[in-house]
Amino acid sequence: MQFDNLALRLPTPEDLQGLAAAFTAGELSERDNIPFSRHELATGLSHSPTLVRLVVADAESGVIFGGGTLHHLDPKRSAIEIGYWLLPRARGRGIATKVARALAEHAFSLGIHRVAAYVEIGNVQSERVLERARFTREGVIRSMPKSDGRRVDKTIFSLLPGE
Repeated sequence: MQFDNLALRLPTPEDLQGLAAAFTAGELSERDNIPFSRHELATGLSHSPTLVRLVVADAESGVIFGGGTLHHLDPKRSAIEIGYWLLPRARGRGIATKVARALAEHAFSLGIHRVAAYVEIGNVQSERVLERARFTREGVIRSMPKSDGRRVDKTIFSLLPGE
């Protein structure tokens, strides 16, 4: 999927080494809540209906800026969650906002009626991303699990078709 000068695509095997290094060397902060190992990134190459891991890259050069996910599909309720992350060199340029909006629009094109995003309390930058992408802040969801087993409070945002 291409938008503006960006490409949102499945990661290739060539992408894995650089991405794994960024996650394991601490280039991405703990707050990003995406502790992917090389193995976890590789398993994302084949996607299922419940999780799609994508990278966002410059459409011309192929330089990777970050990525996004479609996850926790609830087909009965026609709802899905999105996630997004950026490498530090890509932040502050509006890329995350474009990725969040593109993921939501893609979900809507597949017939989804509700797109949600959860942001850890205190992650103001991520809240601003969703607000700029025209998501609505709905409230706080308490004691949500993190991948490391801890539980944290998160703000839920949503977007509906046509918003």
